[in-house]
Amino acid sequence: MSLIFIDNIRAIMEQESMSAAAFAAKIGEKTSRVNDVLQGKQRPPFDMLEKILSTFDVDARWLILGDNSQIRNISNDSDEFALIPMYDVEVSAGSGAVAYGEIEPTHRLAFRRDWLASRGLYEKDLHVVIARGDSMEPTIHGKDTLLIDTSKSTPRDGHIYVIRSGDTLWVKRIQRQFDKSLLLISDNTAYPPLPLNLAEHPDIQVIGQVVNVSKELN
Repeated sequence: MSLIFIDNIRAIMEQESMSAAAFAAKIGEKTSRVNDVLQGKQRPPFDMLEKILSTFDVDARWLILGDNSQIRNISNDSDEFALIPMYDVEVSAGSGAVAYGEIEPTHRLAFRRDWLASRGLYEKDLHVVIARGDSMEPTIHGKDTLLIDTSKSTPRDGHIYVIRSGDTLWVKRIQRQFDKSLLLISDNTAYPPLPLNLAEHPDIQVIGQVVNVSKELN
């Protein structure tokens, strides 16, 4: 896959008259990371593939496998891929991060529709955010990409959710207490559970359940 992927990235850059820096800026990547892929120093990461598919009108099979002789419009494969909005915010796997409120998504990530369907997920309910901090390690690391299902906003014990209180966001496991308060639990045992009394925090909102975690390998 790697050599074909690299050649096809270069084909896109040539067609768009883009330098590596311009290409990186267009897809929201670091120039150094794009150059590492182009020079074969790093395997093409999945999240970069998603960014390219959500930015350029290219066919995924062509990009990965070189199935076609030229760049095709991805709209021909609209039944195959769903483009999920990604928000430029970080949810904290620590003490809390600033919430995203009503901001617009910065770009969209491509997910196979059959993959979503096999997991009972609907694209209208999904969005993507970035994790920050280490309190959910080893399950979630800082800079991991989190797929959130906003239709699953009623907490079930042991599952991981994104929770908002005012302008603060957390990603934690939730355990409901007998007094109807919530206990936010970190996977990293160095962090003690965080109790949230709903009567004292009426603005508490469960945004949705984390249904997928994408990791960047070093």
